[in-house]
Amino acid sequence: MPFPWPLSWRDLLDILLVAVLFYYLGRLMAGTRALNLVRGVMVYLLVWFLASLLGLSTLAWLLGNAATLGAFALIVVFQPELRGLLERIGRAQGPRAPSLALEELLLGLGRLAEKRYGALLALERRTPLGEYAATGEVLEARLSARLLETVFYPGTPLHDGGAILRGDRLFAAGCVFPLSEARMGLGTRHRAALGLSEVSDALVLVVSEETGAIRVAEGGRLSPPLGLEALRQRLKEVLRA
Repeated sequence: MPFPWPLSWRDLLDILLVAVLFYYLGRLMAGTRALNLVRGVMVYLLVWFLASLLGLSTLAWLLGNAATLGAFALIVVFQPELRGLLERIGRAQGPRAPSLALEELLLGLGRLAEKRYGALLALERRTPLGEYAATGEVLEARLSARLLETVFYPGTPLHDGGAILRGDRLFAAGCVFPLSEARMGLGTRHRAALGLSEVSDALVLVVSEETGAIRVAEGGRLSPPLGLEALRQRLKEVLRA
C-alpha cells in the first residue's frame, strides 16, 4: 500500500501535537521510576510484536493475556508516580504561592542549625498540601523564628513530624510526609523531604540533627548543604517564580 503523500495540514498538525505530547510527558517523567516503566513497556510491546510477527503463537498468547493483568498491576504499583504526574500536569493552572516571611524563616533555620535541632519544613507552592496537613496539627500561626524553634525543640510532641508553611503562616506541624524509596544512606527526615518533593512542587527544607546542615529537596532531588546566604537566594528565586 503506497504511503499517502502529500500529507494534509490536518495530518501534519496531528503528528506535531502527538510529538509535543510525548515530549512533555517525557519531561514530566524524567528522573522518576515512571521513565523506567515506559522503557520496560516498550521492550514488552516489542517482544510481543516480534512473537506475533514470527508466528510464535504460544508466546504471543501468553504476552497478550499477561498484558491485561499487567496493566492493572502497574497502576497499583506506580500509583504515587501517576498521581505525581497528574498533579504536575494540573499544577500550571494552580494559584501562585503567596509571599513568605523570608527573614524570619532564615533566622529560625539558622537557630535550628546552630543548636542542631532536626527540622523538616515544606513551603507550599501550587500543589495543595492539605492532605499532609491533616496528618498533623493545624496551627495557622504567624511564622516566626521563635515559633520554629519551639516546634522543633527535641522532646516536644510535634518535633518529629514535618511542618507546612503556607505564605506567611506556619499552617501545620507534626505532619507525616511520604518517604522516598531512594535510600542512599539518608535518614528518615531527608527521605521524607525527598518523598514530598517527588509528589508535589513543594520546596522542602531539612535540618540535620547530626550535623546541623541545611539542605533543600525539590523535584525529587536533594541539594548539598547550603549556607544561609545561598538559601536566601534560592528562596528569593522561588518567590519570583
